Amino acid sequence: MNDNQKIDRSSDQYSEIYQNYLRLGHRKLDQNEIRALSIASGGTVLPPTSWAKFIDNAMAQDAILSRVRRVETTTAFVQPIMTTPPAINTGVAEASLGATEADPAYLKPYQGTSGTTQYTFSLNKITSWLKVSNELLSDTKAAADIETYLRQELVMGLMDETNRQILMGAGTTECQGSFNSAKLYSRTASTGVATTNTIKDVISAAWLSSASTFSPLPYESWRNCVAVINSRTMASWDPSAFPILFPTMSGSMKEGTTYEGLPVIYHRLSTGTPTTGDTICHFFDPSKYLLATNLNGFSVARFDESLADNDQALFVATVRVDGSILHSSSVLNVNRS
Repeated sequence: MNDNQKIDRSSDQYSEIYQNYLRLGHRKLDQNEIRALSIASGGTVLPPTSWAKFIDNAMAQDAILSRVRRVETTTAFVQPIMTTPPAINTGVAEASLGATEADPAYLKPYQGTSGTTQYTFSLNKITSWLKVSNELLSDTKAAADIETYLRQELVMGLMDETNRQILMGAGTTECQGSFNSAKLYSRTASTGVATTNTIKDVISAAWLSSASTFSPLPYESWRNCVAVINSRTMASWDPSAFPILFPTMSGSMKEGTTYEGLPVIYHRLSTGTPTTGDTICHFFDPSKYLLATNLNGFSVARFDESLADNDQALFVATVRVDGSILHSSSVLNVNRS
């Protein structure tokens, strides 16, 4: 291969060079091969096309990432959060709509910081890492499978962390999580009398408590919601919680479980057995969540020195993401009284 030769990143030749890099490190490549992989300082390389396709396919099959709205961008941007539902006017001349539709706060110019009336998407870095023995990497019989193994482990690690941030992120240096957004915008409903009410009763009563279809959770969001059940309730056998947690929230923690027809995700929303004020179940409409990604900037780095004493190589995958809900009515925490 000469200095001026360009290699198609989807070609077998590029794939072979890339696998050699993953297995043996950049020291085993010649200068032209290093240039072909675009290795920069620190050993970062741009991934083959197959990695980008794998990420897209994996996201399309994920319970949350497949449902959020996603934009691909390289720059920070500001997006308003809708906190007041627009008035619906029927039989009104088109020219007069502006006077009423401009009233909600979300249509006005914004001042403030992340998490108030707007959110600044800043594309924070997310990383996942994997330690691999040099013995495995140098095994010629494993060569064809190394890239697949690394791709699955590293990408799944990135997706797990992204999902955690979408649900529980604190904002600023990570995504604004839906659970914290519900607390931020006071999207809560109380279980009321613990000995009689179930979560279904609470939501039904809250729907009827206001003329607004956006309180506490509009039907349009409800039917698109994911039910995030506090996994601590599964270990809670407090008799006073029985009518709330069981049988409506009992059942095995398995793939395909539903709650009131909604897909279920189990997550530890509290550090101990839920007590007064703790969230028992969080409802989240992912279609009202905007996730900004920069998959084109996805990279994998191999570090030989970090774990040299253990005869291992360290692989670190990096991508930049940020996210926030765009409508406060898309989230709701049901808290125990």
